[in-house]
Amino acid sequence: MAKQKIANKFWNFTSPLNSEPAELILYGDISSTSWWDDDITPRQFNDDLNALGDVEEIVVRINSGGGDVFAANAIYTRLKDHKARITVKIDGWAASAATIIAMAGDVIEIPANGVFMIHDPKMGTWGYYSQEDFIKLSEELKVIKQSIINGYALKTGKSTEEIAELMAKETWYDGKEAVESGFCDKLMFEEIETQVENSSRVVVNAVSFDLTRYPNMPISLLNHRPAHTNGGFSNTSKKIQEKESGSTMEIKTVDELKAAYPDLTKQIANNAAVEERNRIKDIEELSLDGFEEIVKNAKFEKPINAAEVAIRIIAEQKKQGTNYLVNRATDVNDSNVNNVGNSNQEDISGKSGENPYDAAIDKLFPEKK
Repeated sequence: MAKQKIANKFWNFTSPLNSEPAELILYGDISSTSWWDDDITPRQFNDDLNALGDVEEIVVRINSGGGDVFAANAIYTRLKDHKARITVKIDGWAASAATIIAMAGDVIEIPANGVFMIHDPKMGTWGYYSQEDFIKLSEELKVIKQSIINGYALKTGKSTEEIAELMAKETWYDGKEAVESGFCDKLMFEEIETQVENSSRVVVNAVSFDLTRYPNMPISLLNHRPAHTNGGFSNTSKKIQEKESGSTMEIKTVDELKAAYPDLTKQIANNAAVEERNRIKDIEELSLDGFEEIVKNAKFEKPINAAEVAIRIIAEQKKQGTNYLVNRATDVNDSNVNNVGNSNQEDISGKSGENPYDAAIDKLFPEKK
């Protein structure tokens, strides 16, 4: 029987050569399909691991933004059960599910300008579900989170409560912080070659990362460059220059930000210009005769959005209507129109005993009660 092939083999094993240890390369996303209902993929991974033979050490190289938590847990378990010494080297990023695999290491190394991120597990849905279905999914997420917490706690010695809080707020570490927090054991002095191509894409050691998946990522991580390396984050058109002292440069001005990330700042400026044009357009569509001053102030003097302009126009209309009613009553009284005509005269509305002029005005401008 022909051997079944998996749809997406996201790992690569290399057999030991001479004195070099065996390696497991995990670059990019961890599985495109869930291992929850798939037995071919994990079986293939286990076969590849066993094919290494009786090895003393396996170096696991990780540069990944995460992926399938079930795949990560399965790989973690298989590596933990293996009798070889497991050395994990984070060659750039270990985020989300990738950090679960990293916890299998007897020793975990990360560059000072590496990135390590933990957060709560998430579950995508497709289709129609009842309230009970969502309650069940929520309970499953709690179990998944607890399994991840257990792995982190075993490595770091932190309490489950502290780890749960760190995951809930989505915590990002650079390499030094990951070591200080106990998630990694030591810094490795390897260069990370990184390019920030635009606001939504960064390439770390030739592996592309979609930044839109990480809306809470601190921008400071894109600017962190340790003094002892020539690597670090750079823009394709211009690298961030360090100070002569060798310390890490911090962006403090708009000009420095533009120089470091011209594509990003240009996109921000373009988005702002589009929003401003739309704001003015929306305000102009609300423009009414007699309220030009409100519109002018809203557009230029004291900028506000169209909704606020509408509220101010309505308030002014209400004010003008109230003033008109007061002035009308005064004008009628001052004109002595109430004294004109016979009290028994029938007014234009067909009712007797009422002043016809008042009746006409009341008909056109009825007072609110």
